[in-house]
This record gives sequence, structure tokens and C-alpha cells, in this order.
Amino acid sequence: MHLAKFFHLLAATALMATLTSCGDSSDPSVLVERELSTTEKGFNVVETSRERFRYQTQAPPTQGEATSGATGSGNPKLAYDTPEGWEEKPGSSMRDVNFVFGENGEGSCYLARLPGAGGGMVANVNRWRGQFKANPLTEAEIAALPKLALFRQPATLVEVDGPFAPGMGSTDTFDDYRLRGLILASSAGAVFVKMTGPKALVAANSDAFNQFVASLDVKTN
Repeated sequence: MHLAKFFHLLAATALMATLTSCGDSSDPSVLVERELSTTEKGFNVVETSRERFRYQTQAPPTQGEATSGATGSGNPKLAYDTPEGWEEKPGSSMRDVNFVFGENGEGSCYLARLPGAGGGMVANVNRWRGQFKANPLTEAEIAALPKLALFRQPATLVEVDGPFAPGMGSTDTFDDYRLRGLILASSAGAVFVKMTGPKALVAANSDAFNQFVASLDVKTN
């Protein structure tokens, strides 16, 4: 299935598509074939900010609990496992899921969704790289980057080290930082999972990142 069609079906019927590939679902690098049930139709991977906001009003779950931002029996919801040592923080209109980790909470990982192209793959990869003062990559170089499964679709894995300047109103720069992130994008929408923090801390949480990504799903009560 083409990615654009995948996003179209997610937005229109909320994950009622058969997501194709093969392999063991315990490995986040392997895509798994599974037909979603008709009850899994209230959570759209791609939504407007107004639609996303309804998922941000719930308190964070207890440590290790599979979570959701929607409530009510039978309501489809975003579900995931909280990696050990990660603390969930309230989401926002831009972040559906928001974690911190590390002794002083200096590491962070979040999931965000944007409708439309979200700027496009090339622009987003190079925007992330620009936050680390790394040179931009060409479209061919970005196409050759590794892939991991995100919602059972191949997402582009971005890893970059350097001085981190997050921007978004902040003038701070953090030395010797690392980014590990995934981008799943098409003209219909984009999903981002982005982990940043001190290089050694992010490296130590690489498996936790993979665990979180692999656990992302749509569930019902």
C-alpha cells in the first residue's frame, strides 16, 4: 500500500486498513501484516490541532501502563508502553505523547502529528539536522536512511550528534547532544517521534526508544 493512501485511510476511517509486510511484531524494524478491527476507528493518526486537543486533557498514566488520551468504554485510543525510567508529562496541542528521562529529566521524547505534508520529508530531516548544526542531506541521501516500523509503516530514522539548538523561542545551545527520531510522512499527513538529550544518555535509551515505537498502537477498552 502506498504511504499516501495509508494516511488517507487513517484520516478517513481511522486505521481500518490492512497494513502490509511480514515478520515478527516484537521487532520494531519489521513490518507486520494485521487487519484492524472495525472498533479501531476513533483515533486518527493524522488530525488537525483542534481534533488532537481532545487527547491532551487526561492526566498521565502510572509508570509502565499502556496509555490513551481518550476515555470511555469502547473508545479507540492511542496506546503504548512507557519504557522503564521514562516519566510521562502532560501533552500539548503539538505533542500527543511527551516523556522525559535521565537523572534531571534532561532527555526528552515526544510523538506529534501534523495534517498535510508537514513540510515534507526533506525539509523536516534537514530542519532536525540544522538544530545540530549538521549539513543538510540531499533527497537521495535521505531516501537511503535506515527505516523502522511506525504504526506498521516504514518511517525514516534520523540520527545526528552535535551542539543542539532547539529554537522555538529558546536561545540555549546544549553541547554534545544526540537526536534519534522517526518521520513518517506523505502529502496526507506526518507523524514524528523525536528523542533528544546528552549523547551518552540518548545512546543508553536507544532500546527504550525502539520499545516505545514498537508498542504504539490503537486499542479499545
